[in-house]
Amino acid sequence: MSYREVSVIEIVEMLRLWLQGLGLREVARLSGTDRKTVRRYVDRARACGLDRDGGDGQLTDELIAAVIAGCARTGRPARVWHGKPSPPSMTRSRRGSKTGSR
Repeated sequence: MSYREVSVIEIVEMLRLWLQGLGLREVARLSGTDRKTVRRYVDRARACGLDRDGGDGQLTDELIAAVIAGCARTGRPARVWHGKPSPPSMTRSRRGSKTGSR
C-alpha cells in the first residue's frame, strides 16, 4: 500500500459530498480515496462543528484549516521493502555514497 497526500481540494470535495447525504463508502468511491481516510476527515470536521444539516456554507477556510491541522500526520511512513526496512543497498552512508556498491 502506498502513501498518498490528500490535497485541500480533495478534502473539501469529500466533505461537500458527505454534506449532500452520501455515505462514507460512496464518498470514498467518488473521491478516489480510502474509506478510512474519508472517515478520519469527516470525524474531524464534525468535531470542529460541521453539521450535516447546515449546508455547504459551513465549509469555510477556517473549518478546513482546523480539519487539516487535526488530521495532519507527523511524517511520511518509513520506506518498506517486502515488509522489512530498506535493504542496505538502498541506504546511504554518511559520505553520500550507496552502501554495498563499489
